[in-house]
Amino acid sequence: MKTGHGFRIMLAALLTVGPVLAASGRAADGAALYRGKCAMCHGPSGAGRPGTFPPLAGRLDQIAGSPEGKAYLAAVLVNGLHGPITVNGQSYKGFMPSFRALSDDDIAAVLTYGGTLGSGGTSAGLSAQDVASVRATPMDAAAVQGKRAALQASHVIP
Repeated sequence: MKTGHGFRIMLAALLTVGPVLAASGRAADGAALYRGKCAMCHGPSGAGRPGTFPPLAGRLDQIAGSPEGKAYLAAVLVNGLHGPITVNGQSYKGFMPSFRALSDDDIAAVLTYGGTLGSGGTSAGLSAQDVASVRATPMDAAAVQGKRAALQASHVIP
């Protein structure tokens, strides 16, 4: 009888802890997400494509160095971005789709990984909380562009 009771306790513990372990087992793989969602346009190393898709390498980590920069990067992935932008003196007129369907963890992981490109493997990183706070207030394309312009003027975006 005690064996059955011990089994029930162990089963209850596994059922309680199981979802937590499963969630950590599904931890987002930023590199895989980047390869699957970003590399086609921005290139495997984040070098971009002249005139079409801007470089990310060496830039994302700089932008993510401030809370405003992190919020901007999350806003771009959650809401998308389109219209003309200038990066390193080069004009781009591309279209960045919304990745709203990705989880907050996935968006944080891909942005954190993207921050390692061209920065020697280190990144300021974003958290799922950073993304969730941005997701709570959807923005249209004009608002994302306005946020970008303001951050460029204040040199948060190099």
